[in-house]
Amino acid sequence: MTALAETLERVPADAPTACAGWVAHDLMAHLAAGAAEMADLIEVTLEGGRERATRDMREREAPYAVMDDDALRTALRSQSGRLIGAVVRLAEEGDDASVTFAGRASNADALTLHGRSEAALHRWDLVGTDATSRELLARPELTAHAVVVLNEMLDGSPECFAQRARRAGVEDLHARLGSPGQPDVVMVADEHGARLWLAEPDGDPSAVADPVTRLLMLWGRRYDPTAVSWTGPQSVCARARAVLEVPAGNARET
Repeated sequence: MTALAETLERVPADAPTACAGWVAHDLMAHLAAGAAEMADLIEVTLEGGRERATRDMREREAPYAVMDDDALRTALRSQSGRLIGAVVRLAEEGDDASVTFAGRASNADALTLHGRSEAALHRWDLVGTDATSRELLARPELTAHAVVVLNEMLDGSPECFAQRARRAGVEDLHARLGSPGQPDVVMVADEHGARLWLAEPDGDPSAVADPVTRLLMLWGRRYDPTAVSWTGPQSVCARARAVLEVPAGNARET
């Protein structure tokens, strides 16, 4: 989060991003709105009120998107601080205390990890794969987190793995994405739906990529194809690539 904040401080509001149609101002609006929404939901839960559904992303971002740059940066700092305080209060309630955000129940540890993941990915959206991105995105807990979230996020979300498999028309798939020194990510689509899980490497992956590239693939970012070695059967690799290359609303055109 510190790395993201430092990046945001030096990029102009009209700086391009890897999110299709978004400049830095739109990305900051997304971050401020997300922090505010999550803080609201935690506070409602802690105060014993009835939980409410997470508001639609466009609805919650609209008031922030129309702010001028100075006001938005102030709001982002304020809402981020508010969220940090709310997560600390949730942690004080114990590991069993959780809040439901976008259909997924999370305790304080899970919310903190999600915040780290969002910060690392959105920093990449702004600056690409520099040394800091390599350090942050290569951490194995972010891949483990992606596997959980991409399975559990609300169906219809653009990054949702099941949604991307349907959009690609893939109903029969069993592929492994390997990365040196880390567990394999197993991609499956069958009569029970499409899903991901982690498994110990079996020595016969369908593709091998460095941890950063693999994580970007899972989240639907436009990855460097030369950084991936497709070694499995051609038909399996073709179906896996079809799912992973479905645009998730944040495609990088470089």
